[in-house]
Amino acid sequence: MSKQPLVLLIDDDEWLTARYTRLLERAGFAARNVGDVLEGIEAIDQLRPSVIVLDLFMPGPNGIVLLHEIRSHSDLSQIPIILCTNSASDLDHKSMTAYGVVVILDKTTMRPEDIVTKVRAVL
Repeated sequence: MSKQPLVLLIDDDEWLTARYTRLLERAGFAARNVGDVLEGIEAIDQLRPSVIVLDLFMPGPNGIVLLHEIRSHSDLSQIPIILCTNSASDLDHKSMTAYGVVVILDKTTMRPEDIVTKVRAVL
């Protein structure tokens, strides 16, 4: 039996990440969520996810800090990252690819099911 790909969601919006977790699990993925960057760093070290879904703006260190941390470790830098943020239109998509970001989703325009579609696309 093959292992389910693990999706790690890092976002302080508990309701939204719970919704995404349910959708991903129904689609056959294992999914875990954490509410801030510091928990995210610990979860990445422990779980070694197949893909990370990351919000940029959270209390405490933001998602940019996490992107820098991931890129500083060669064993983590291959994990694809999907940004899921309210500020997608303000981001320079080209510069985000240097941090391993493969998809940027705009929370203000996406449908919840888009998360499953994009995770499938990057794996």
